[in-house]
Amino acid sequence: MAATQLDDSRSDARLIGVVPETGTVLLDVANADLDYLRKKLDAFADDAKVEVKTHKDGTTTTHRDKERAIAPVDTIRLATLDDMRGARLRTETLVADRTYWFEIACRGGYRRPLAETTGSRAQISRQLHRIGALQNLDEFVGPEQVYFFVRLTRHQLDALRAATDCIYEVELAPPPLRDLKLLEDVTTKDIRDFALQPPEEDAPSVVVLDTGVATGHPLLKPAILTTTTAGPEIPSAEDTYGHGTKMAGLALYHDLGAAIERGGAVAPHWLQSSRLLVKPGFGTASDENYEKWPALTQRAVRAAEDADPRPRNRVFTLAVTRTMQDAPLDGLVPTLWSHAVDQLAFHTGHGRLMVVSAGNARDEQWLALAEQHPQLQLSEKIHQPAQATNALTVGAYTERVELPSTKQYAEARVVATRPGGISPFTSTGLPGNEWPIKPDVVLEGGNLALSGTLPNESVPTLCALTTSHRHTLGWPLGQLAMTSEATARAAHLAARIWALEPKLRPETVRGLIVHSASWTPTMRDQFTGINDRLQACGYGVPNERVASECAEGWATVIVEDVMPNVVVEEEPKKEAPKRPTTRTTVSKARRKVKLYRLPLPESLLSDSDADVELRVTLSYFAEPNKFGRTVFYGLDLKWDMQGPQESEDEFLQRINVLKRPKGPNGKPLKVSMKKSFNWDIGIQPRSRGTVQSDRWRGRMSELVGDKLIAIVPVLGWWDQRRTLKTQEMRFSLAVSVFGPGVYAAIKPRVEAEVLAPVEV
Repeated sequence: MAATQLDDSRSDARLIGVVPETGTVLLDVANADLDYLRKKLDAFADDAKVEVKTHKDGTTTTHRDKERAIAPVDTIRLATLDDMRGARLRTETLVADRTYWFEIACRGGYRRPLAETTGSRAQISRQLHRIGALQNLDEFVGPEQVYFFVRLTRHQLDALRAATDCIYEVELAPPPLRDLKLLEDVTTKDIRDFALQPPEEDAPSVVVLDTGVATGHPLLKPAILTTTTAGPEIPSAEDTYGHGTKMAGLALYHDLGAAIERGGAVAPHWLQSSRLLVKPGFGTASDENYEKWPALTQRAVRAAEDADPRPRNRVFTLAVTRTMQDAPLDGLVPTLWSHAVDQLAFHTGHGRLMVVSAGNARDEQWLALAEQHPQLQLSEKIHQPAQATNALTVGAYTERVELPSTKQYAEARVVATRPGGISPFTSTGLPGNEWPIKPDVVLEGGNLALSGTLPNESVPTLCALTTSHRHTLGWPLGQLAMTSEATARAAHLAARIWALEPKLRPETVRGLIVHSASWTPTMRDQFTGINDRLQACGYGVPNERVASECAEGWATVIVEDVMPNVVVEEEPKKEAPKRPTTRTTVSKARRKVKLYRLPLPESLLSDSDADVELRVTLSYFAEPNKFGRTVFYGLDLKWDMQGPQESEDEFLQRINVLKRPKGPNGKPLKVSMKKSFNWDIGIQPRSRGTVQSDRWRGRMSELVGDKLIAIVPVLGWWDQRRTLKTQEMRFSLAVSVFGPGVYAAIKPRVEAEVLAPVEV
């Protein structure tokens, strides 16, 4: 049916819209007699107006007058609340007697007569007073509707709808607006009955290394496992500054505003706090204590582990950083602080997941950055210790581009105008071939507003709602943005992955977060060059669903293995010894390349030759050893993959010179080499770090057929230490193929063969 057939401006019958799920047509009619609709019904029923048409093949069709409008009609009735529910409200079960913020669309709008908007405003205000829900009525006037934002219970919403005739649609308020209202209105008294159920005893934990935590906060207390400090110079574990409590709120809740409206939540993981500083620039955080920061960080980590000796998966999150572009540092170099983070992550080979903020752009540069956003953002470099290779370094992007529709922000503008671009607050990676890709990923970190030349970093709709240490003063909620918010969100995601699959290694969880990341279309437009995009965005924005469901077994293969630095093998001596007591063999140190076969059967081919995407990610924690301005690693790795036109023998010859044919002089011959896939990043840039990821997109016909993936050892400082020559290092490999039918095709073979490595 064409819904517009039921619209009749002459009879003051206005089409509001069509509910897509049910096909219900909503009309705003001035007269309950529906005279205009009765005329259409009478015309439809009048046999004298039936038109019969005979076609060339002899068949006939019959058409009635007004058929397109009337024939599909089943019933005509007054609209109910179910007819008016918006998409978000249809999926939400409202708890009785609990208040929610609603967005109510009503008759009016700036392209409609002013009397319509005025009348709707008067009706809503009058009935809110009558039902005992009087409040300041915030509104937004659109072209053909006026929107009111009200806080009501389900019972009050029913009463309001029944007592008015101007409501077109009822929707849960958008999260940014809902959070703004909660921030303004919710007091500690309002959340005293909030029910937070603690997680399972063996659930993972997020360890916040920050200014402590508000231990008695009703939105956090049941989930707090331990609170400690980095040492006796820090007086207590209680947060008196506020940043640590804000980090804890975002690390625990995926959507705090929704949890508050529901009146409760189940904590998905534990919180641990290890207080690293009292406040920025004071005490342990002062410049004169700069040399102590590496040791303080190590002590804070170990204090959290000692306070909870039970074996547990822990995500350590650190959003306390220092720029390397101001004194006392005058260059972008490895520091003892980043070295300490690398050591903590290595953890004598057992691994720790260290999630570190990339650091914020310097606030004195905000105005200049705003004028040349996003290109000038490349001048703001990551802070220490975010350059630590073993850390998961997190920068910020933003989807938040809407300002509140109030007079206060009427003259303001946002710096990042397109959703999905990098945040004006983020810092970016280091140029040059010696640095790994940093940040590794970017997550939501909010936006900056400008009013003339005055920057405003705390606009509520551009920040995240979180918990506040001021709950004892009656204000339990606060805001957080910038790379701190992004880092807390990354820690939450890591804990979620571990909650789904607790047996994964720390390096695997880090790898899956990077593995799931993609650049948004806005990022691709902002940074057309791959090097600039990697510096600003890393591997992109993690997809929470892909990251967590990779761990549950989508079309993804995860291998957790170890790589020896060398393997000592016994070989016969070239000449037999003269004495029978002399050894007949000699010890030789050999390097091993580990190969894994990805099974992609020919049955995946079809006439359509479907588009596919291939992702490969290698993640490991290398042992660091700093000397001067350089950090060396005990053992490094890199990966390569058999190309679409490459046989297994050709691939082995490409990655291993010993596999190539030899000439008369016994030296390997030069052979023509085929290439791997046309990767987004390429082997040289991706191989500079300890998490190495790449993507390829193409046709299924280029990918099918078993493909070998090689993990290749690269010489490090272990090779120069006799006692460490045979040391082993753990690594994780994730391989995903996104395409039709892939999971069903490879699952039986993966289970049967367990991706057994092929030794070379």
